[in-house]
Amino acid sequence: MARDRAERVAVTEAAFRIANERMSRWEERQDGEAASYFCECGKDGCREELRPTPEEYEAVRAHVRHFMVRHDHVIGDLETEIERHDRYSVVEKPPYLQGLLDDTDPRGEPRGAANDEASELADQIGRAESG
Repeated sequence: MARDRAERVAVTEAAFRIANERMSRWEERQDGEAASYFCECGKDGCREELRPTPEEYEAVRAHVRHFMVRHDHVIGDLETEIERHDRYSVVEKPPYLQGLLDDTDPRGEPRGAANDEASELADQIGRAESG
């Protein structure tokens, strides 16, 4: 399926969200301490680390259109920086991407081609980190 630039970036960000969701369920992540997560930006090849607490991570995840990224990884023409913290920024995707983001949300009912693509990218991210 041909995607426009905003959709391609959103699928990439969704892949990092899926990878982070997988890591958030690890037992050692439940101690309340800051933990390592991937920057959820749309930049190809990014494997930068963010260290939110579980509460900070959950605050971002409470909104399907919100993603946690490095300050210098905000893509200003595709998303809006809505919060700036010491260690990360929170960006919001535009409303017209809501359906794609719902389809790729690992806490919702993931489905469709966008979810398949994001899940495959998340698998590649996981393999790159474990290899």
